[in-house]
Amino acid sequence: MKMTHILTPLALAVSAVAASTAMAGPSGYAPPAPPPKLYHAGTAVVRLGAGYVNPDSSSSSNLRYPDVFPEYSGLKYDLDDNTTWQFSAMFMPMDHWSIEFGYVGESSHDLEIRNLGALGLPEIQGNRRNLGSLDSYSSTLMVNWLPVCPESWVQPYIGVGANYTGFDSVNVRAPVNDLLFEVGDAVGPARVSVDDSWGWAAQVGVDVLFGRESNWLVNAAVQYHDVETTSSLRYVVDGVTNTGAPRQFVNSVRTDLDVDPWVYTLGIGYKF
Repeated sequence: MKMTHILTPLALAVSAVAASTAMAGPSGYAPPAPPPKLYHAGTAVVRLGAGYVNPDSSSSSNLRYPDVFPEYSGLKYDLDDNTTWQFSAMFMPMDHWSIEFGYVGESSHDLEIRNLGALGLPEIQGNRRNLGSLDSYSSTLMVNWLPVCPESWVQPYIGVGANYTGFDSVNVRAPVNDLLFEVGDAVGPARVSVDDSWGWAAQVGVDVLFGRESNWLVNAAVQYHDVETTSSLRYVVDGVTNTGAPRQFVNSVRTDLDVDPWVYTLGIGYKF
């Protein structure tokens, strides 16, 4: 029997044993299984917490139509910030990507009229008046990218999408009504209405699980909402018709209002 007939099968057997040993590791044992995926296709997360809504104070808006309402030339609106509640629900159709619906509950913002010194009336003390509380709420729909590995229990994300922001009307407070009686010949209480707005939105955030075996998590995020809308300050004045008959009319002082809030959220969540 030729030696090659013996050595060839023996060499193949030794090679197979060596390969299996190399795959098993130096000790001969199988390598440990990788950790399970925590954020993967099919994962859903719901979150609930607080939201701090901070409108862009640098975007104070001038009251428009100085040719029609020259008495208001130079006056501006301004909104303050406020805290409310927020909710979001996220679903991952594939690894590293999610679709998220978010809702920021109704928040009340003091709406002020500023630069009253531009009226040039010494009897008006101070430079601003509070018109009333402007209530707003918003919904977002975003696509998020989760850049880290699905096995990580810390999951940062970046998102972009659209937002819808709604506003309630404002009943103007007495000090501003008195101002309108004096400056604008108003004969009744005024009201401010703000149009609802559609715009884009973006966010950065992070989910941190309470351990690899837990489905509970803490979430923090910062969102930017593009909110460009129009407000109308309406009040009644006395006038006459074309025939000279007395009649009351409604003046409407319209203003471009750029709210553009930053929304800071902090809450807890649960992963399914």
